[in-house]
Amino acid sequence: KVGGLGLLGLTLPKLLRAEAVKKGPPARAKSIIFLYQFGGPSHLETFDMKPDAPQGIRGLHKPISSNVPGLQVSERLPRVAKVMDKVTLIRSVHHTMKNHNSASYYALTGHAPPVDDIRLKDSLELFPAYGSVVDRLGPVSGEMPTFVSYPYVIRDGSVTPGQHASFLGKVHDPLLVLQDPNNPDFNLPELSLPSNLTFERLSQRRELQKLIDAQSRLLDYSATAKGLDEYYDKALAMLNSTRLRNAFNLSAEPETLRDSYGRHSYGQGCLLARRLVEAGTRFVTVYFSNSIGGQSTTSGGWDTHGFNNTRMFPIIEKYHLPMTDQTLPTLLEEL
Repeated sequence: KVGGLGLLGLTLPKLLRAEAVKKGPPARAKSIIFLYQFGGPSHLETFDMKPDAPQGIRGLHKPISSNVPGLQVSERLPRVAKVMDKVTLIRSVHHTMKNHNSASYYALTGHAPPVDDIRLKDSLELFPAYGSVVDRLGPVSGEMPTFVSYPYVIRDGSVTPGQHASFLGKVHDPLLVLQDPNNPDFNLPELSLPSNLTFERLSQRRELQKLIDAQSRLLDYSATAKGLDEYYDKALAMLNSTRLRNAFNLSAEPETLRDSYGRHSYGQGCLLARRLVEAGTRFVTVYFSNSIGGQSTTSGGWDTHGFNNTRMFPIIEKYHLPMTDQTLPTLLEEL
């Protein structure tokens, strides 16, 4: 939550306050876009059809050749097949979790959960999201947020752990955007001031707040109050940031390009991710869906247990694979 106005200033700076850290080795990656496929895509319908395995083990789709010799993909991913030279396909990643929240926590943080239990709940004892670690160790300086995630908080019953900063402190939480980037009027109202408050007036309030804070600290000089100034100033910089507002302005993109990403939340979310990393954000998490999936064929994540009474999984055929084959190649080609 950003941009909320208090009596004398912003609540956003609390989100921006961070401890000073020593610089480590320079990261080789400029930025990361993490496309989280909630529910878990099956390898049998994507990159490992096992065509020579016995019936009942092999996948239902035929493999097709990609543009990488010897590497095959599902016949339902013909556009993906043409960009596999831009992909590193890692086949050895696996886990033994039996519950979605446990498995998702593992995937979102890189740490195995303390228990594999459907009752696993988010807590400050569990590890932080990757983007929060980036924000702790290599934050962006200036007006852009280091870590952005959208457009959902995912959950399977309870909220899935691993989506925020946890014990690193809320200052390293992502800029969380819960609006649908596919909405025609998509914007980030948190980055806009009320109509009766100009940026100049807000800056004057900030100066007044500095004076009051200085007097207050003579009476109560606390660690919490100490060092807040730079984070209030950064909050003001974000509110006045043309670069940040422009990054969220998807209408600046050509209509044909927006169509190529797909006119759905996931497609426009991937386009937004490209715009954010161009503007300087270092870590963007795009959630494919807010749920693991069920029996719908028009929404939901990659879990197909709702269709276990048949060998066919219509949500994959009608929704998951067409969306993936449209959006992923476009994003890779754009990057």
